[in-house]
Amino acid sequence: MQALSEPAPAEIRDVLRLAWPSVLSFVCNSAYRVNDQYWIQGLGPDAQAALGASFFILILNFSFFFLSVAGSLSLVARSVGARDNATRDSVVRHSLALSTGIALLLAALGSFFLPAIVGGLGLTADPAEFASDYLGTIYLFTLPLALAPTIDNIFIGMGNTRTPLLLTSIAVTTNFALNPCLIYGLGPFEAHGMAGAAMATGISRSIASVLGLAILRYRFGVRWGHSLRFSLRQFARILRIGLPSAISIAMYAGVYLVLLQLVLGPLGRDTIAGLGIGFNAFEGVSFPFFLGVAVAGSSLVGRNLGAGHPDEALRAVRNVRRVGIALGFGFMALFFLLGPRLVPVFASDPGVVSEATRYVRILAIAQLFVAIEAVNEKILLGSGHSQPIFWISVPGNLLRIPLAWLLALHWGYGAAGVWWAINFTTFLKAGAFFLMVQRRTWLSAEVWK
Repeated sequence: MQALSEPAPAEIRDVLRLAWPSVLSFVCNSAYRVNDQYWIQGLGPDAQAALGASFFILILNFSFFFLSVAGSLSLVARSVGARDNATRDSVVRHSLALSTGIALLLAALGSFFLPAIVGGLGLTADPAEFASDYLGTIYLFTLPLALAPTIDNIFIGMGNTRTPLLLTSIAVTTNFALNPCLIYGLGPFEAHGMAGAAMATGISRSIASVLGLAILRYRFGVRWGHSLRFSLRQFARILRIGLPSAISIAMYAGVYLVLLQLVLGPLGRDTIAGLGIGFNAFEGVSFPFFLGVAVAGSSLVGRNLGAGHPDEALRAVRNVRRVGIALGFGFMALFFLLGPRLVPVFASDPGVVSEATRYVRILAIAQLFVAIEAVNEKILLGSGHSQPIFWISVPGNLLRIPLAWLLALHWGYGAAGVWWAINFTTFLKAGAFFLMVQRRTWLSAEVWK
């Protein structure tokens, strides 16, 4: 590839300029979780426990979507950096086709195996029924749920983070309006309970996906639909980048599903509901900030490597790390100081409030390390050097199962033991990702072959 005369600028101000729309976009995406967690409290603690458990099935579903998402970001960034529009359009076309195929297959399998999926959550009676209503409806909307993140990451790879923010803002606004209407039957709408929350999510994502495709075609001139000819080699490039991260995400979700069966289930409904509130309403706000900065770094690294400027890629690494660490310290303080005051907004049951508060207080310390992990992982992803993501994330997440069982049940620390097991493994993964980026082997990663 021929180096460009001008690299993608990577000072702190450039990182912030690229990151803030992405941060807001991811915050808006997480607003789905916060919104659902808030509105379903009227359905009772059983519904909150069902949503908390079901979210890890959504993460598992997303791991399949990420087969396309990860490759689209890295390859689009490289082709844009190299000013190769033909390759860019080819990557976009193949990414969208791959997302569509994955979505249709997952919808069929998820609907068919729904009873087994719900049974694997460790829920019984009413919580299991709530989860079945929610997940059964989610699988009807798998296509827009798969296309929306792929489209967002195509824009991010192009160095455009404002369009994903616009699309997500429209989708979240629609979701906010539809959620109470479809859950409780306000105005002309029928009450659908938990299924209504899933319907609101699916409809709003559908709107965002259609608008995103139109903007790619008519605003940015991406010819994503001009040909039905596909290349197995191009699919292989996308899958080679996406597979390690997709497996890592699947294992992350799988670990929590095992914990629900072996550890969290025996600790009771309040613990599961507390996990749902802490994970969705609190980490659902902090992690988007870390992720927004991380994907900004991913885009800068990919574009500078594609343009032949490894020195600017390294500058991006240094400055993205600085921003991520600052955010990590900030959220660590916010969780610890404000968490107990905010938990009652999402629950009124005393047992659920107690468990959610415990989760937020203990996980506060992990926020700095979550930020370090996210930033360094996305640096590797942006370079196309994604194999280490698997070798760090999978063992780190699997370690949570025996460690949580040992602390929570064998040594009798209860839910606090599970949360400290999550903390400890997060520390390990953050350190490993940091050291892997320091080795700089990703500078020579070849993703074009």
